[in-house]
Amino acid sequence: MGIAAIIPGVSSGTVAVLLKFYDKLIEAVDTIVSLKKGFIAAGLFVVLIYGGNFIALFTLAGPMNDLLENFPNEMKLFFIGLIIGSMPLIINKIQEQGKTNIFQWKLILPFVLSAGFLILLNVFTGEDTSAEPIRILTLGNSFLIFLTGLIASATAIIPGVSGSMVQLAIGMYPTFTYALEEFNIPILIVLFFGMALGLVFAAKLISFLLKHAYHVTYATIVGLLVGSVFQILPNFSGDESLVNYVVFVIVLGLGFSLAYASNAFDTKKKEIKNDIKKEDI
Repeated sequence: MGIAAIIPGVSSGTVAVLLKFYDKLIEAVDTIVSLKKGFIAAGLFVVLIYGGNFIALFTLAGPMNDLLENFPNEMKLFFIGLIIGSMPLIINKIQEQGKTNIFQWKLILPFVLSAGFLILLNVFTGEDTSAEPIRILTLGNSFLIFLTGLIASATAIIPGVSGSMVQLAIGMYPTFTYALEEFNIPILIVLFFGMALGLVFAAKLISFLLKHAYHVTYATIVGLLVGSVFQILPNFSGDESLVNYVVFVIVLGLGFSLAYASNAFDTKKKEIKNDIKKEDI
């Protein structure tokens, strides 16, 4: 999740869905905020997840930026492969709570709207990361930095929505990455408080939506995932060699295979458990 948070166009929430702990993460945050039974165990789970997240942010921001700079198309195609390969898993989630026809207007409409939102966001944002980073905290810029932290955290648990892409849209992406790389304590403190509030707000909202509009929420998530593919489409110059295209196909296939194999393994595991239950009966 931490690696994904660094890359414009890639969503941390997508990673949570791919690794099948998305629902559990939302439920854990909601349990902590509401002080429900089991909030200590939920707190440990969230600490472990976001501990890994923050370690990745502070240690891998530089290397990931280098990979994106030196192998941009390969990295983008790998993530596109992951997203496409995860589609069967997400569609299964829509049908998980009762058999539902996915081709009905109340599911198609949120899918189209969410996908269209991300495509338009990409059109208006583009690839401009040249905005000057804020390195000195002042009263005037503290709110904008706080907002950046809130966006980074809230979008971290919304599949398909890239916090980095939204930060690009408001011109705060360089501030976010440089604060992590340079370990700018004053700016990081303001970012942290924004991230804490964003996590609570987004988790409560999504928890409410999953309880009261489960199928519509996941239809929206599918739309966000589809829209995120358009955000990270590779830029081919036309000078690539045959070897380059072979590598592109390989990394795309690798990403797809990892995600699809994970989904197939999970499906097979459920079938085995159901067979064991039938034998016991």
